[in-house]
Amino acid sequence: MDEVYLLQILSMFFFSVWKTYLGPILAAASHFSYWEMLLFNMGPALSSAGATLFVTDYWMSKRKAKGFSKNLRKALRFWKRFGKHISLFLAPIFLGIPSYVFISRRLKTRRSTIMLELSIVVFIWCSCLFLAAQEGLLLAE
Repeated sequence: MDEVYLLQILSMFFFSVWKTYLGPILAAASHFSYWEMLLFNMGPALSSAGATLFVTDYWMSKRKAKGFSKNLRKALRFWKRFGKHISLFLAPIFLGIPSYVFISRRLKTRRSTIMLELSIVVFIWCSCLFLAAQEGLLLAE
């Protein structure tokens, strides 16, 4: 494996752990195939979601439930105002994947629902950004 290829993969991995907008653009600029882009961008995004689910469940099991706190009220207000689906759609770009998973799990959404919906949304965002970056690079040439 070439060192440059490995550095490109690691940079996409790093950028796709929290938010997934730079990874697909880097993949298009590096002339990766569509399947490589999906592997190296969806993998870190979904692994960070799984790790956040694990940490959140562990943290919630060790902590005593004491009702609503000030921060939980803010999150619930955001959840009610903008809705779960809008937050889910904007999570890979604006909110951050671990932040969305933490808030969603804290508000008692099932793990399987979180991972399934997040997989679909990350797939859509990665595909759209990769294709847009490829078209932009073709226009720039």
